[in-house]
Amino acid sequence: MKAGLAAKTAGGVGLLAVALAYYFDRFLWESLFLLIAALCSAILWRRELFDKGFPLLVLALPLSFGLRINESTEIEFPAEFLLLIAAPIVLLLLIQQRFKSLRSHPLPLIWIASFALPVLWSDQILVSLKFTLLNALYVLVFYYGTLLWKGRGGGDLHRLVFTFALGMVPVALLGAWRFVQFEFNPVTLRGLYEPFFYSHTYFGATAALLAAYFLGRWRLRLHYVLLFMVFAFLTVLSGSRAALWSLLIALFFFVLLRLPLLFRWLIPVLGAGVLTALVTTGHFDPYFEHNSFESHDPQASIAERSMSVTNLNSDVSNRERLNRWIAALRMFQERPHSGFGPGTYQFTYIPYQERSLQNRLTVRNPDHPPEGSGGTAHSELLLQLSENGWPSTLFFLLLLGSWFLLGIRRFDRQPAWTGPLLLGLVTYFFHMQVNNFLNQPAFAFLFWSFGAMITEGHEKQDTER
Repeated sequence: MKAGLAAKTAGGVGLLAVALAYYFDRFLWESLFLLIAALCSAILWRRELFDKGFPLLVLALPLSFGLRINESTEIEFPAEFLLLIAAPIVLLLLIQQRFKSLRSHPLPLIWIASFALPVLWSDQILVSLKFTLLNALYVLVFYYGTLLWKGRGGGDLHRLVFTFALGMVPVALLGAWRFVQFEFNPVTLRGLYEPFFYSHTYFGATAALLAAYFLGRWRLRLHYVLLFMVFAFLTVLSGSRAALWSLLIALFFFVLLRLPLLFRWLIPVLGAGVLTALVTTGHFDPYFEHNSFESHDPQASIAERSMSVTNLNSDVSNRERLNRWIAALRMFQERPHSGFGPGTYQFTYIPYQERSLQNRLTVRNPDHPPEGSGGTAHSELLLQLSENGWPSTLFFLLLLGSWFLLGIRRFDRQPAWTGPLLLGLVTYFFHMQVNNFLNQPAFAFLFWSFGAMITEGHEKQDTER
């Protein structure tokens, strides 16, 4: 498509949207926002600035914050604004290559397409449409955009990850400064990284993923070891139990990748078998029944707060998480094929909660959650089951499984390329059992870009120096 035609089309569509919004007195500010994004997109397309602009988008992701456009609409700025600029460019580039990337890597597109039925059956169709559009933007720009960026100019994902890590620096410094001001009181952890990261768990998950990634590159350069240590420290400093456990699991996986191929499969299978046997025989029951460690106890050590994950008697965070899981399963049981609609869990789960597990964090009115509460299902898989039903969740699991199988198979030939990506995704694989962050642009970029680079591979055999 010619640049001039693209610019005129974008401008015409944008002006038409603004005119209709003004006439019907609805979505005026949203339409103006889209018009500005469309014009910026046309300018960048005409000047062929996608290759230079993509790293700037990545740099802005950790520094984005909630910006309210009107009473009903809030966006992550500048992340979502830049996504709207980048999306038409990525789409035009895909058209130029006759959708080669889509045909070569169809699973992410199939996953997005699986949202169609849940949207039609949604209890809140506008919410579901917005949520689906947001995820489609993530897949289009972060997955297929990364593939295009790498293919067009030979761009290196490692440069993108380093750029993202650079954007994390001001956020980390802000959080550290605030923590010092509050005299290292762990009660203040939740809001240390606002407005850029809405919770310490989200920040910790991101820091853990980056720490695992840089661990995978430790033999290439000394500064990767230093970066691993920095982000491992930030993971601990975040106070997130799940982030710390995910990093420990990544360390185990790091050792596992150094073993012969047979043992990479044999040890996890044997470990899963032993763990299943211990659980079914009640070996772990005492740890659940008598554990008194509290995750929010200001006097507890890091180890004690980490061990609090099995305290279901008095730890309100654990009890509320279990409450959300039960609600999600009950919703899935009621609508197994279509779910309640993408993005609707937080508005529909309240009647499905377990009364015996309700606590001070339990939400009874979605518009007025208790302090320190909110959020959704605290599980990526259960969230998708409750909102989209089993077909969409199955495609998501197939997507993840294909990445891991391909990455492990390619590791011996491309260790310096594939290893860091696998280690980073391992931290997410743990996190998705107890949290859900894929609707956040910063975390979504890391997830989709890592998956894109694993499926694409590297043209040259990596050599560790």
